[in-house]
Amino acid sequence: MYCTLMGMKPYQEINGTFYDTRTPDAVIRVLESARLNRTRLHISLGETDNDRGNIGRDWLEESMVHGFIGRSTGSIKIPLLIHNRRSLGGFGLLDHCIVRIRTAAGGRVLYQHPAYHFGTMELRRKAEPVELSDGRVLTVDVFQDGELHASFESMDSARHWLRKLGLVAPIAA
Repeated sequence: MYCTLMGMKPYQEINGTFYDTRTPDAVIRVLESARLNRTRLHISLGETDNDRGNIGRDWLEESMVHGFIGRSTGSIKIPLLIHNRRSLGGFGLLDHCIVRIRTAAGGRVLYQHPAYHFGTMELRRKAEPVELSDGRVLTVDVFQDGELHASFESMDSARHWLRKLGLVAPIAA
């Protein structure tokens, strides 16, 4: 069922959950299955429409990307990403911006956008290490498509972060 509620954006209702009409059916099937089976997921958000270009590119979000699928209360029950089974609520999921869904345990890919990519990743040692106020020292940068995306204390911690996201990257000098 497609509907526009109270002059808001259009939704489609599937099993009592309201998804953005731009959300692919394959994404909805995976999310609904995970919701019903209580499967913990890793959700990758990214570019899914033409207004920003670079279709299928993963934003490499780190926050609010792991959890169980639930739904909000009220008349429009949108999908939520709930941190753990004991949590009482969660964050509204940008279901139309999903470019990849993996199981949290094992990382098996359940859905991937047809044009999925994460850009060109590169790890580089910093020319000048950066000392933080808590005493930690950042020595490695991670670049996505030539732009600084993250910094880490060691090459091992940068690689761990990439593996956690299900990515690989070459190491530069």
